[in-house]
Amino acid sequence: MALLIMINERPMTGYGVMRLMREITEGHWKPTPGGVYPVLKRLEVEGLVKGEWSSEKGRRRKEYVITDEGRHTLDKVLLKQSEIAFGINRLFDSFLKGMFSVENPRVAPSGILTILLSQQLPDEAETLEERRDMVSSLLESLQHVLSELDERIEAEKKRAPR
Repeated sequence: MALLIMINERPMTGYGVMRLMREITEGHWKPTPGGVYPVLKRLEVEGLVKGEWSSEKGRRRKEYVITDEGRHTLDKVLLKQSEIAFGINRLFDSFLKGMFSVENPRVAPSGILTILLSQQLPDEAETLEERRDMVSSLLESLQHVLSELDERIEAEKKRAPR
């Protein structure tokens, strides 16, 4: 999915994908042609990307472009990943509360990355309903945090000397 995320940003060659991965991870992940090109081929076979040949300075190169199916799949994966991340964040929240008595160490609610990163709404009704549920859940979480803040503000105002 990392390749799909990068190709979603802009069309890329396999070499461009490897170079960008090294840059983004500051050299901690050094993908090889043997690791990248088979994945690109599989994404192409699955219809998630489309390879387009071109010539530049007498050299042929294949540039990969994300398809509509690829964007749809990426949206679903990002939603699922954000849900997994939220679950892990709840685990860390629980650990921080228990270990360090940190009251509300909340990390971003489920799906916030998908909402913020998505630039267009999907066409399918099922995906629209998933997105609506995610936004609704996010709003509920934000309302909860807002209520907690209001309560703490009021408590602080009552305690503060005048």
